Amino acid sequence: MRERGFQRVYQAGTRDVSGRYLGGTELMHLVTHAGRLYAATSVMWDRPGDDPAVGSQVLVLDAPDGAWRVAHEFEPRNWRMSLVSVTFTRDGRGHALPAPVSMLLAAPSDGQGLSTVHALDDSTGTWTRMTLAKSHRTASIRSLYLHRDTVTGCERLFAGTLTNGVYSGVYDESAPGRIRWDEAPELSGYAARPMAFAVCDGALHVAIKPHLYRRVDGEAPRWEKVYTLPEEVTRISSGLRGLTTIPSPSGGECLLAALEGDHARILRLEPDDAGYRATLDLDVLGFLEERCGRRPGYAIAAYDDMTPVARPGGGTALLLGVAATFSDALDTHPKDGWEPEAWYLIRHPEGRYEARHIVAPAPHPPLGATRTILVSPFDGQTLYFGGYDPHATPAHNTAWVFSAPRDVALGGG
Repeated sequence: MRERGFQRVYQAGTRDVSGRYLGGTELMHLVTHAGRLYAATSVMWDRPGDDPAVGSQVLVLDAPDGAWRVAHEFEPRNWRMSLVSVTFTRDGRGHALPAPVSMLLAAPSDGQGLSTVHALDDSTGTWTRMTLAKSHRTASIRSLYLHRDTVTGCERLFAGTLTNGVYSGVYDESAPGRIRWDEAPELSGYAARPMAFAVCDGALHVAIKPHLYRRVDGEAPRWEKVYTLPEEVTRISSGLRGLTTIPSPSGGECLLAALEGDHARILRLEPDDAGYRATLDLDVLGFLEERCGRRPGYAIAAYDDMTPVARPGGGTALLLGVAATFSDALDTHPKDGWEPEAWYLIRHPEGRYEARHIVAPAPHPPLGATRTILVSPFDGQTLYFGGYDPHATPAHNTAWVFSAPRDVALGGG
């Protein structure tokens, strides 16, 4: 029987049943697909020594008491990836498909400048690479999102690349990987990573430092800037993370976003007639100062997403990972002073925040950061947490996954 507390269910540095090395300095994403739990690893700042030098890996867990195995492994030059499961219900002309088509998609960073998305064929276990663009710089796709155009009815998959632009594609059974990508990007000319997409009031948005863009749907779609951060954001900050749609206190919908950096905060971005109004939802540094007794110099909240979790007593909470450093060396990414425990924030439906951390049996190495949180695909009553962040320092086999019953994770047991 599974214990009531937090249980470590993955630690990099072992081998799967086929003898393949399970590595990773970071656990980037946890994803549900076809009833299984998938994970995306990173090897940023890895120093493997005598261990195999692997690239980022897609790992899979078939059952809660099963063993992780390698589903796909990229080359060492592919040190990070985004991972998402999407379900197409319409084709490129807006016509309904005979049956929904779910696809697991991986988008690795690439030291040779290729922006690629790889699609899993569930029936064969094979992966197909789709190349979107090529540049002379390191390429990455930090965010993927499926959106139905409110005018054409067409479903489009969006990929936010750096440095080529935001590309989109439609489901096409005859295309390699079953996605037909447009040759030209819909949005380009930016200099930071597209960190997150979200739909608010039917419109697709993307956060790219220092702006928030909104897509105007139609046969000739366009993107417009609807919000810009009012202050200069430190160079090392990724800007707004974890873009999430929530009910607005004034009615309708608004966006919730977490600003990374030395002014870390969570904002509500509410559309109105004059543009987008920003309201402080949480002063992250001030909140952590109350919790820790001293003020951090820099914080990262909502690394990748804000995970909705149904509370046992009713309502839905949002869970988001958080990491903070007490260093004041902010001209480069702080390498020291980071809180060693893996903290996460709970935003309750009424807007109240709570800070908790993963309770691991002592002694244990620093967990570093909670990067991703997911409700279990197996029972819906368990939460999985994945993480570590090397913070620009050498690391090896530091990626981890913990599980915990929902009431324990939410503080009810």
